[in-house]
Amino acid sequence: MAQNAVFGINSNLDTQDIINKMVSLEARSMDLIEAKKQIEQQKLSSFQELKNRLQTFKSVVTTLNTESRFIVNKSSFSNSSSSDSNKVVDITTTSSATSGTYSLIVNNLATETKIISEGFPTTTSEVTMSSLVVTVGGVAKTINVDSSNNTVDGLRLAINNLGLDVKASFLNDGDDTNPIRLLISGNLTGASGAVTVVNPVSGIGTGALSGIDFKTKQYAQNASFTIDGVAVSKSSNTVSDVISGAALKLQSAGSGTISLSTDTDAITSKVSDFVDEYNEISLFLREQLALDPESEETGVLFGNFAVQNLQQILRSSISSEVTGISGDYKYLSQIGITTESDGSLVLDTDDLSEALIDDIQNVSQLFSSKGTVTHSSVAYVGFTSDTEPGYYDLKVANGVPQLSNSGAATFVNASGSGNFWAGSSGDATGLNFRISNLSNGDYGQVWLSIGVAEILNRQLENMVDSSLNGPLVTEVDTITETVDDFNITLLNQAERLLEFEESLKAKFSNLEIVLGRLNAQRDTFNSSLAGIQNIFSQKK
Repeated sequence: MAQNAVFGINSNLDTQDIINKMVSLEARSMDLIEAKKQIEQQKLSSFQELKNRLQTFKSVVTTLNTESRFIVNKSSFSNSSSSDSNKVVDITTTSSATSGTYSLIVNNLATETKIISEGFPTTTSEVTMSSLVVTVGGVAKTINVDSSNNTVDGLRLAINNLGLDVKASFLNDGDDTNPIRLLISGNLTGASGAVTVVNPVSGIGTGALSGIDFKTKQYAQNASFTIDGVAVSKSSNTVSDVISGAALKLQSAGSGTISLSTDTDAITSKVSDFVDEYNEISLFLREQLALDPESEETGVLFGNFAVQNLQQILRSSISSEVTGISGDYKYLSQIGITTESDGSLVLDTDDLSEALIDDIQNVSQLFSSKGTVTHSSVAYVGFTSDTEPGYYDLKVANGVPQLSNSGAATFVNASGSGNFWAGSSGDATGLNFRISNLSNGDYGQVWLSIGVAEILNRQLENMVDSSLNGPLVTEVDTITETVDDFNITLLNQAERLLEFEESLKAKFSNLEIVLGRLNAQRDTFNSSLAGIQNIFSQKK
């Protein structure tokens, strides 16, 4: 119940001020909790920003953590004649492309069949034939023409519903009388997808039926071209199995030279982005962990073990030797990435370019992962975050592939079926490979190396992936719970403070009432005393 404002009426005291000061004094413990809460909220904000920065850094690291992502090749084509501007071929490359030049002569492109009918007035015009045989790639199907499909549109639908690699559509040639033509196109280029359309002779007793006049305007043929003097025929204009690591998309007949080379500028740009993002993280960590010896001011995350450990992991990953790789380059510093006294990185692009030209495979391994095998029946596929780098012996026993750390006596069955298998335990967990022969015997070794980018990728995954409950996630969860606890404590204390204030108001109200009564009694006593004195004074 609300108290009436009767403060100071009888006591002449500034009762409200007294209450406010007593409440303020009582609230000091809440101020301390609020200050602690604000500190935790600052930590939470810093951790959340750190997590966002790490996720950004991880996305950059991912562009370097496999050989296929790290190595970038470029391609170009120059026509044989400088005056010839027609586009002969488009080229795309993968990391497995080998630098070199190739002469190309395109005689003709692969084409699909194009068959066109005579003209009709409308799409609903009737056709008067008994059947139509459509053959695609040697597979023939017959359309029986009856009342359900004996129009140009009905025949179009019937052709499209045959389930063959062919499509029928309308073409309007603008003729004043019969503008509608039925265009039948093969879906596949190359001779193997050739299409024919035949009107068989009408059956005996059915009477003479006039068929539709179809003419082949374009015949299906293979692309014919020559690479370095070797004649090649392909059913498609997109060819990916002629030059290793390069896909050719033939555009027109012509000739010229294909050039494939390493795109050092693109790789340098990726590495530069990596260095820049690393430096952003490094600077942020230094600011958060800072201690000013003069002012004794500290960063928000000063002294936090998880953050200090992260800083050490980043620095160690950058500066440590990358083991298990072939080549002379073992450290990032050898290819132009050096560490300053404050922990930031500096990239010498000239040194990096020279290293890429000298041994791009070695440089790639410094950053990315690579798997190799020593047996022709085995192919490396990939790995997971649980797979440790190293050499693994592979054998097949009782039709099941088995893996063992190189030189170890214990082999463990891989998991899988058919020709796809993966390590199931220990260091080899998640090591994926294919094996074409399951006869008992030894199948050499599978070798996996991981570079700086993959090492960082694993550490960052542990930091930012909520499902892994890593140290950063744990810190965020713990601080969030602490802030929630502070909020509950402050809410409870606010309720108690309100009760304390109401209690003071009630007590001071009662004080004013008691003082009022006492004042009334005093006034009555004084009045009676004055009356008595007045009586005695009159008798004199």
